[in-house]
Amino acid sequence: MDRAYIDEVKGQAICCWDAPDQKSVENLFTQAHVKTESIKQVVEYPG
Repeated sequence: MDRAYIDEVKGQAICCWDAPDQKSVENLFTQAHVKTESIKQVVEYPG
């Protein structure tokens, strides 16, 4: 995990991962017993 944010409106934590591919993150989620449907691709723009 690279960064984490809190969505105060929805009351949930958002973790940003940098991985070579989505499958790598899916495998990690599976090992942690987290539903992979919660993975969403985002685009980060430099500030």
